[in-house]
Amino acid sequence: MDLAGDPTEENGAKAAFAAAVAGVLGLAAVGVWLRGGLPFEGVDLSLRASYILRHKYCWTAGWLLAGVGAVLVVNHFFVLASRWQTRGRGKCRLAMILATAGLGADLSGLGLWIVVAPGLDAAGLGLVERIAGALSLFVAKILYSSAGVFLVLSGRKELSPSLLWLSFGVWLSGFWVAAATLCECRPAQLWGLGTLVILFVVWSALLGFHFLGIPRSAKATAGPSFTPDPRD
Repeated sequence: MDLAGDPTEENGAKAAFAAAVAGVLGLAAVGVWLRGGLPFEGVDLSLRASYILRHKYCWTAGWLLAGVGAVLVVNHFFVLASRWQTRGRGKCRLAMILATAGLGADLSGLGLWIVVAPGLDAAGLGLVERIAGALSLFVAKILYSSAGVFLVLSGRKELSPSLLWLSFGVWLSGFWVAAATLCECRPAQLWGLGTLVILFVVWSALLGFHFLGIPRSAKATAGPSFTPDPRD
C-alpha cells in the first residue's frame, strides 16, 4: 500500500481538525435525526420502524453524514501513516490495511440502515439492526481501533505523554463498543459510543493543535536564515 501522502504539519492539522468536526457533526446527527430509530433507549421495534419511515430523508441525511465522518477518520489515519511511516513502515502499512477494511465494513452497515431499513416491519428491522450492528459496531470498531493502536505505536516518540495516553483511551473505547455489541449490552454500548466519540474529538483536536505548534516552534528557534557571501 502506497503511503506517499503529504506528511507536513499543516496537512496533518487539517486532517485532524476535519476528523474532529466530523465527530461533532455525527454526534449531533444521532441526537437530532437518528435517535428515534436506534435501539439504545429500548423503544419498541414497531415504533422505531414507524419513525424511520416517517423521517426517511432525515434518517438518510444522518447516516450519510456518518459515512462522510468515517471517510474523514480514515483520511486522518492515512495522513498520520504518511507522516510516521519512517518510524514504523510495517506498522503504518498494517494500520492502513485495517482502517480501509474497517471503512468497508462501516459503510456496508450504514448502507443497510439507509437503503434497507426504511419500510421494514419490526421483524425485518430487528434483522437489519443485528447485521448493521455487527458490521459497524463490532467489525469496524475492532479494525479502526487496531489501526489506531498501530499508528500511535509508530508515532509515539512525537507525542506528549498526555496525548499518548489519551490515544490509547480512544482505542480502548472502540474495543469496549465492540465487546458491548457482542454481548448485546445496550447501556454499555451507548455509553461506550458516547465516550469513544468525545475522546476521539478531543484527541483529534489536540493532535491538530500539536501539528500547528511544530512549525511555529521551529521558526522561533531557528532564527533568521543566513547565506554567506562568497566574496567574503
